[in-house]
Amino acid sequence: MSGPPPWSEAEGRLLRALLDDIVPASADGRVPAAGALGVADYLARKAADDPALAALFREGLANAARLAEARGAAFEALDAAGRIGVVAALEREAPDAFTALLRHTYMGYYSRADVRPHFGLSDRPTQPEGYELPEDDPDELADMLAPVRARGRCYRPS
Repeated sequence: MSGPPPWSEAEGRLLRALLDDIVPASADGRVPAAGALGVADYLARKAADDPALAALFREGLANAARLAEARGAAFEALDAAGRIGVVAALEREAPDAFTALLRHTYMGYYSRADVRPHFGLSDRPTQPEGYELPEDDPDELADMLAPVRARGRCYRPS
């Protein structure tokens, strides 16, 4: 990550707790929750690259904090039912922020090599040298390239 995250330390604690409710740990504790796994760092990197996404994340955090305070405590201090209530209210009241947070949480969580084996997948990267891919059909490739070849040269020779 380049630079500090686009949220305060308190917002970071809220985010990690929120992530733990979006993707909780397995009942036996073998599969870690998203917040405990460090997905907030992934979100910070994404936010640093996209100011609009950073704004959505901050909007989601502000709304989550407001919704938790309406229940009488900081999000991290609420019981499980209270936290789930806040997450459900966030989805209703700030759908764009919630969708961005949910989508990027899933992307950050399930792209981790140390998480994939828990779901029966290889811990190897998807590409290169990752999953086996079928060979391309030469006839299909020829059919796809035919219009390009028929167009002829469209650049200046050197």
